[in-house]
Amino acid sequence: MVDREHLASVLGEFARTLLTDFPIQGILDHLVGRVVDVLPVTGAGVTLISTGLAPQYVAASDDRALRYEKLQSDLSEGPCILAFTSGEPVHVPDLAADDRFPEFGPAALAADLRSVSTFPLGDRGARLGSMDLYSSRLGRLGTQDLVAAQTLADVAGAYLLNAQARQRLVEDSERFRQSALHDALTGLPNRTLLQQRLEHAAQRAKRSHSTAALLFADLDKFKRINDSYGHGVGDELLVAVGRRLSALLRPGDTLARISGDEFVILCEELTQPADI
Repeated sequence: MVDREHLASVLGEFARTLLTDFPIQGILDHLVGRVVDVLPVTGAGVTLISTGLAPQYVAASDDRALRYEKLQSDLSEGPCILAFTSGEPVHVPDLAADDRFPEFGPAALAADLRSVSTFPLGDRGARLGSMDLYSSRLGRLGTQDLVAAQTLADVAGAYLLNAQARQRLVEDSERFRQSALHDALTGLPNRTLLQQRLEHAAQRAKRSHSTAALLFADLDKFKRINDSYGHGVGDELLVAVGRRLSALLRPGDTLARISGDEFVILCEELTQPADI
């Protein structure tokens, strides 16, 4: 029978972390451990699945549950796969009497699994994977236990969707920052980032009484390359030049493309003019 006090505690923990940056792995590891406290099962696991890709293990309550999760991932067969593809819970009260999993079944039985219930995570528009409840005993979970398990799966799915949206926002922000500070063709720092580094270099040189230098490099008659061979070849040449110049720099130096065929090299921590 479901432990209502533990269930309320787990749901409260999810509610408190839903809008935070708490790591996905951490909350799922905690979830599968608490599921075993809340429900009459011997193990629990969570697997994330992407359509067309092999399942990815995420969390398990113990080594045996981890083995069951990995078996399904390795075989691409099992209750978690079926729950993900169908979008419906999958109940196997007697694994030995169920013929839906010809490879997973015998392997899991040999590892002392007797029954399993699996619940899809997410909805039909954004299905994420499944939550698996394992037992070394035969039989189906009771009605209240099934309701509690479905509630936990729904809450976990909502958390995952929220966390993924938050992660996409962070990644989009980082891509925007990178594009704002780097040249789209060569990937080198652009004029804006060079200006920032120049300001920092001037401050560091003043504090350490060292010297910084700027070297300008452009490609003579570069226009002829574009006119004769096309802008595609010209772009390839600029990328190649950027790579060659980058290979000549010391760690800490900056190579920037400021426009067209014009590059600038910023060298710091110089002690005498000859170092330039």
